[in-house]
Amino acid sequence: METQYIRTNTLKINPKELKNRLESKGVRLEDTYLDYVFKVIETPFSIGSTPEYLIGYYYLQSISSTVPPIVLNPSSEDVVLDMCSAPGGKTTHISQLMNNNGVVVANELNRKRMGSLKSNIYRMGIKNTILLNMDALRLGRFNIYYDKILLDAPCTGNPIKDKNRAPTKRDIKYCSIRQKNMLNVGIDILKGEGEIVYSTCSPEIEENEEVIQYILDTREDIELVSLCDIKEKLKGINVMEGELKGTLRILPPNEPFFIAKLKKIN
Repeated sequence: METQYIRTNTLKINPKELKNRLESKGVRLEDTYLDYVFKVIETPFSIGSTPEYLIGYYYLQSISSTVPPIVLNPSSEDVVLDMCSAPGGKTTHISQLMNNNGVVVANELNRKRMGSLKSNIYRMGIKNTILLNMDALRLGRFNIYYDKILLDAPCTGNPIKDKNRAPTKRDIKYCSIRQKNMLNVGIDILKGEGEIVYSTCSPEIEENEEVIQYILDTREDIELVSLCDIKEKLKGINVMEGELKGTLRILPPNEPFFIAKLKKIN
């Protein structure tokens, strides 16, 4: 069974108080690199069906997927775009980091997945978020520019998340082309000096380093921000530098992830 982690919703409860409440019910928790994220060691019941979960005190989230919002590092004054936001783990984490201030535009293409996004935002008491249901490739038509953007891009997935994963070369190529197009759109609507974090849960180089290298080769208004310093802070996560210097790769037993950060230059 995949290791479970919970992210305390600090907008509603103190991490220590949540830990005490769950441990009094027989749940065993272990600290992680973030003081508000806990590893579930043992639980006598489904951790996603407690009263604390239902009233929005925490979110069930893989430890790997907590890293992109940390890398994005939004402030409470920022206007932030989450380009592909359902079911809302990273969106609600971003709002939490912003202390429910500023503005988060949470976009999702799939109308069916909007339901889970909406319910997580309500459950966790998020108040700074606007929901959009549209193709991320069309986000440029609004003439709205963002301080920070997260593109957790649709990808072919990984064997830890999807045991039946068997992507073809064609699947990987299709995703890679779409990812490049989405990243280009994101950069176009980024303010000068703004930052965009690109992530996928795919292990394929064509969907990760090659996408970033393509952007660096074809645009002159963007530079790679090295994540080497952040890597040192990710204690307990199996993380290494990506094939492209300055990028990160999270490896099994953690859920695989690729993360890169780009800055727009005037």
